[in-house]
Amino acid sequence: MLSGALAAAGAALLRLLKGRPQGEELEAFALALVLAFIDAFMLAYIAPFYQAFAAKLTFHFFAYTLLASLTAVLYAAYRAVTDLKVYAVAMTPWFYILALILVSRILRTAVIFIW
Repeated sequence: MLSGALAAAGAALLRLLKGRPQGEELEAFALALVLAFIDAFMLAYIAPFYQAFAAKLTFHFFAYTLLASLTAVLYAAYRAVTDLKVYAVAMTPWFYILALILVSRILRTAVIFIW
């Protein structure tokens, strides 16, 4: 929770350096806070499992896309980007993990990081 709160506070600080968000900027501001929180929280959450899944390519791809997503969100907050397409691209790890969950359910396994 602390890592997510720290990332969200960092995104808020980076955005507020450009001034207070007005009107439709509030939607992008809120989305940046939520994405920063979730990305940092998930990175901290999966860190203890690194040794168990170190040989799995799908785990590494998820972890690195989380890092890329967090970086993109923080940079978008710094640049005060209001285009929601940037944040939709930053949601790539979540679309990826949903696909992995679907595949694991089809294969009837409890482990998401199969390969």
